[in-house]
Amino acid sequence: MLRKLLFRQAPRAYRFLSTQSTLPLLSKCSVFSYCSSSRPEIPPSNSIEHLEDQPTNTISIDRSGLYSPPEHSHDPSSDSELVKHLKGIIKFRGGPISVAEYMEEVLTNPKAGFYINRDVFGAEGDFITSPEVSQMFGEMVGVWAMCLWEQMGQPKRVNLVELGPGRGTLMADLLRGASKFKNFTESLHIHMVECSPVLQKLQHQSLKCMDEENTSEGVDKRSLSTLAGTPVSWHATLEQVPFGLPTIIIAHEFYDALPVHQFQRGSRGWCEKMIDVTEDS
Repeated sequence: MLRKLLFRQAPRAYRFLSTQSTLPLLSKCSVFSYCSSSRPEIPPSNSIEHLEDQPTNTISIDRSGLYSPPEHSHDPSSDSELVKHLKGIIKFRGGPISVAEYMEEVLTNPKAGFYINRDVFGAEGDFITSPEVSQMFGEMVGVWAMCLWEQMGQPKRVNLVELGPGRGTLMADLLRGASKFKNFTESLHIHMVECSPVLQKLQHQSLKCMDEENTSEGVDKRSLSTLAGTPVSWHATLEQVPFGLPTIIIAHEFYDALPVHQFQRGSRGWCEKMIDVTEDS
């Protein structure tokens, strides 16, 4: 019917209006109209508005059910404080910085680091890890740690270190599952290596810790987990963990977030990948 209507009106010509030009009038469809002229054209749109003296006929397309993407854009925007900080470092150096230094700033910058000031795990965060899916994961790691302790000869004192403990879910499940094996749990001193104050608080809650009284200044925070009566200490770096004792280290999904140097082999040999800034970047 639309085709017959168009050819019946020849030699009238058609004046086309783009979607943008008619958007204030009809936001859900593209519109074109026609009037008297001498040059016929073929309408490219899905819908038509008849602008003669007779009543207007309009075909509209309802797009309200189509998927609306989230509010996110890759268009240029104002720089965040972290981006300004990184640009300042590169400008001060007079050249690019290594991927390792870039990742260290992005992840652990004291003001704007990814892990520093918020909980990044779970439905309200950016990703989820195995311990958050099922308590069986932490319990199985606990079985492994206890078997390793027996292979060591069941020493009376052992450092159990976790690097990047997240919310503390893995360690909580480990201690809860091993709590009936007193010889094992009484030998442990838990050391949580965590640089984020926010995550340290979450770990403290997950392990149901009670803080020790009269802690001297300059001494790392030490608490007692009521899950198994095990002492727990927090450290910002691995170097701060006391050494000299048998040590078991757990690092679940930790190494993939480490700031590392990257190298690539090209026609001129091995070169290190670097991060730089261009004027229009």
